[in-house]
Amino acid sequence: MATFAYRGRNVRGRTGPRDAGGCDSGAVAEQLFNTGITPVDITVATPSAGRGESMAWWQRLGEERPTQVDLMLFSRQMHTLLRAGVPILRALSGLQESSQKPAMARLIQDLRQSLDSGRELSARDAAPSGDLLAFYVSLIRVGEATGLLEDVFLRLFEHLEFEKETRDRIKSALRYPPS
Repeated sequence: MATFAYRGRNVRGRTGPRDAGGCDSGAVAEQLFNTGITPVDITVATPSAGRGESMAWWQRLGEERPTQVDLMLFSRQMHTLLRAGVPILRALSGLQESSQKPAMARLIQDLRQSLDSGRELSARDAAPSGDLLAFYVSLIRVGEATGLLEDVFLRLFEHLEFEKETRDRIKSALRYPPS
């Protein structure tokens, strides 16, 4: 059983951070509703900083970040899975299990936890900064609002592919200028 941190409103409307145990955030939300608390935010509680957590931090320090190609492949796979009618949580779960890079698997796991706790796909708190990711998240927000998420993933793939091809052509032209 995992421990979840939550913020919730009681009958008087007061909020406050607390901890609760449960197998998933849905079970915690149900438990809170039964006790008269309306959950506002439910997240997996992080363990106190101990030796195991500091080792994981050091391991993540040298780990590669998801690249543009990783995001491009993720977009194409999400488009294909959503178009096939696979539920988004199941699609993310499958992509997380098949991911070759630990950083990409962790990014997908964060997305799954965010969706599982009732947030939107585009409302990820721990999103790394960067122009590419801000653009990516903005388009996903538009897809969620319009109900065309699978089309947005296809457009993201096409945009990232075009950007990569253009960048590769520029690099090639700079390496071997015409004579």
